[in-house]
Amino acid sequence: MGARKDLAKSFSRMNQEEVDLFCMDWGIGTKFKPVAPACDKSIDRCPPGLIALYCRHFEFSNLRHPFSNFVLNILEYYRISFGQVHPLGMARVLHFEILCRTSGYDPTLLSFRRFFPAG
Repeated sequence: MGARKDLAKSFSRMNQEEVDLFCMDWGIGTKFKPVAPACDKSIDRCPPGLIALYCRHFEFSNLRHPFSNFVLNILEYYRISFGQVHPLGMARVLHFEILCRTSGYDPTLLSFRRFFPAG
């Protein structure tokens, strides 16, 4: 099976009221001005100044706001945004962080890269 190449054809089904309820349920403040994407806009075409998030990151990956420095460092190092990471991939990052913390270690980019080398 090949890579998914139809991301530009995948669109949000959430309206603004559903986005507002989701943000309220997950503690994402209105100061961030969450906006439901237009029904003809895909996540790969995020407007400048905004970030695209999958609701599934919160539901499946257990992502929480505010985001940890570790998660932000991972995104920055790999030069990716939340919208470019599959929820199961984000779950792997968050599980690594939790395992480090429960073992008494601070998770670092270097330790993550030792367990999950790129390429």
